Amino acid sequence: MLRNFKKLFLITCLAGLTACGKYLDRPVPDHAIGKDQLTDQDIALLMRGAYLSMSGTWPPQSYPMTDIYSDDIVSLQGGNPAQFNPQAYEACNPSPGDGFGIGRYYIAAYTAIGNANFILEKIGNSASPALRQLRGEALVVRAHSYNQLAELHGGVVLITSVETEIDQIRRPKSTEAEVLDQVEKDLEAAIPLLGGFTSPKAASKQSAQLLLARVCLQRGKHAKAKELAEAVITSGVRSLSSGTYSGIFRYNSTAREMLWQMSDGPMPSAYERYGLFSFYSPAPPFLGNGTGLTSMDDALAASYEAADTRRQVMRKARQAATGRDVTYMLKFSTDTLQPASAVYCTYPLMRISEAYLISAEAAARQNTVELGRYNELRTARNASVKNAADFANAAAFLAEIEKERRRELVGEGRRWQDMKRFGSAEPFLISKGRNATRLIFPFTNAELLRNPKLKQNPEY
Repeated sequence: MLRNFKKLFLITCLAGLTACGKYLDRPVPDHAIGKDQLTDQDIALLMRGAYLSMSGTWPPQSYPMTDIYSDDIVSLQGGNPAQFNPQAYEACNPSPGDGFGIGRYYIAAYTAIGNANFILEKIGNSASPALRQLRGEALVVRAHSYNQLAELHGGVVLITSVETEIDQIRRPKSTEAEVLDQVEKDLEAAIPLLGGFTSPKAASKQSAQLLLARVCLQRGKHAKAKELAEAVITSGVRSLSSGTYSGIFRYNSTAREMLWQMSDGPMPSAYERYGLFSFYSPAPPFLGNGTGLTSMDDALAASYEAADTRRQVMRKARQAATGRDVTYMLKFSTDTLQPASAVYCTYPLMRISEAYLISAEAAARQNTVELGRYNELRTARNASVKNAADFANAAAFLAEIEKERRRELVGEGRRWQDMKRFGSAEPFLISKGRNATRLIFPFTNAELLRNPKLKQNPEY
């Protein structure tokens, strides 16, 4: 049975590698091997498969769900409940029938969790430096996946070991607090195992620290969030870019801002139609060949100063469906950022700029106005800096930080959690004719059928 499980695991873990074999020189195992026969090199290969599994499928259709759900992104695009339907998210009314959006998000997270659990069980408490590093990376992948699930659904089924019996997998969901406790536990365990940053394509000590800072901030552990954010900044492994912003989002960029990313490529000949670039781009003749139906919120677009380098990834164009000029967000653009001969799609998981914003916010939530990190970020973006006299109190500074987070992180999946933390989510839901039950998303009908012990979130 162990050999059969191993074979099934390799098929699952390496299924994406068949399509993405450019990363792994197309490995083709010619026979199943027992779990105890795995070598250190095999574990490294499985870890790369775990990273690939995080995205679920390309293009990652679920990546923009919460940004459309929030006030950052406006989408007029339709669809049906069985597929990713941006209009449903625009109306803050996600459907339990959306197996294409929520379903892929959910399955991708648990696939990554399952792969991480297998790696963690195999490595155990090995003293080998290479395996300690891989153990740390697997813990971060699991923590990130569970944090994503908690952000979307609240409480979810918590599995932290390799389970092969269906009755062990079909279990009631844990509370959101229990899931986030596990996230923190995993990250605390990972940090001393991990080496410093070497590449944004893998988890590092600094990405684990920043993810833990993100979770602590959301949970109200402000002093710890600030300490972790400062540790990331002062490590010096990444730094803010001056004079450029669009270059941050290139694959193998010389900019030093990306801490952790998902990526895919090189793209096929129709690369300009690929991924989130086409979803966010204007309609033809712009090379994204999108529908032009997804744009930035007008108030957000107007909040950037004229010299702000973040305007490099914004484009104003006429939207045929409404007959008005709108602003398009092109962080995921490929043709405008890279030559067609070597195009990769890059999707940020975390950047160093978030550490600056967390540090400033964590201080303000402890009733202290510290402008240093906020002004450093603004200076790097060629935007004006502020003085203490510009803010009557910490609450006023927090309101400004919320605006700055919107400007900096638009399109990167952080806004809905920000709206919940800053208290702007419920008023926004009310403006859409919804209520607080829509603070979290439903489980899909398919998952409820797979696991009869999983109970749907209220009022879905």
